[in-house]
Amino acid sequence: REWSRHELAVSRGDALRLRFSIRDITPHMSLSALAYGVPVTVRPQDRAEVLLLQMPRTGNGVASYPGGNAPMDPAHYALIDVPRVAQVHYSRDLDVLVLRITQSRLMAQLEELLGHRPADALRFEPGIARGSVAWAAWEPVSAALDAVQRSSLTDFPAPAMVAMERMVLSTLLLAQPHNHSAALLMPAPQIAPRHVRRAEEFIHANLARAPGTEEIARHAQVSVRALFDGFQTFRQTTPAAYVRAARLGAVRAELQRSSDGVADIARRWGFQHAGHFAAQYRRQFGEAPAATRRTLSPLH
Repeated sequence: REWSRHELAVSRGDALRLRFSIRDITPHMSLSALAYGVPVTVRPQDRAEVLLLQMPRTGNGVASYPGGNAPMDPAHYALIDVPRVAQVHYSRDLDVLVLRITQSRLMAQLEELLGHRPADALRFEPGIARGSVAWAAWEPVSAALDAVQRSSLTDFPAPAMVAMERMVLSTLLLAQPHNHSAALLMPAPQIAPRHVRRAEEFIHANLARAPGTEEIARHAQVSVRALFDGFQTFRQTTPAAYVRAARLGAVRAELQRSSDGVADIARRWGFQHAGHFAAQYRRQFGEAPAATRRTLSPLH
């Protein structure tokens, strides 16, 4: 009821001794304390668009992905990307604090920090290790979360919880490496002029049909040259490249939540040539569309 549907596997003869408590921080963030009491393997069945930051107090575990593993213990916290993880194994003595954050809220905060909508999905490095810069930044936040979870108060003031959510999101996005870290660390760009923002809104409202540069310029009420210069100066790309990246990002998002075929999804977002689409997708995301889909297949 509290999390998305998943399968628990235990060894023959073992019986779960589950301890679980949960506290909502905001509608997009919750905090749980969890222990199973036996070695257990967890496999997601419903792929909720959430990130789980798991902070063991005792015990250990390992999150398995197609490309490798992310260990967790009191000196290594794990960021589990639920749409991509294959399974997670926990030891008998695991006692873990789990922060659950919706991907949509993370992306909204990232957009606020960047000043524009990111073209591709957010992907964090899967671990925070003691001694790292990210650990030093996160340590006071985790202490605050632990205090909230252990508190006897049943209700915290809503403004305090909203402030805690923003602290969590900002610390994660600014301290933990991810695929947009370089953009966040760049000097703040000038605010894009109105015609660039109008063009972006028009592009995203008409993404499936891939509007051309001339049509975008007409909607933004500027010349094609002014539109091109605006995107080069304020977005470091061209209008056509921006449209393509946004369409590829839409395909990836749908691959992560839909069981429809790759070709059908690509066509819905205006990609008619399968070979060209696959090549563009690999250049932008570093993997084939089918690889994105395979990470979402439930394991039985």
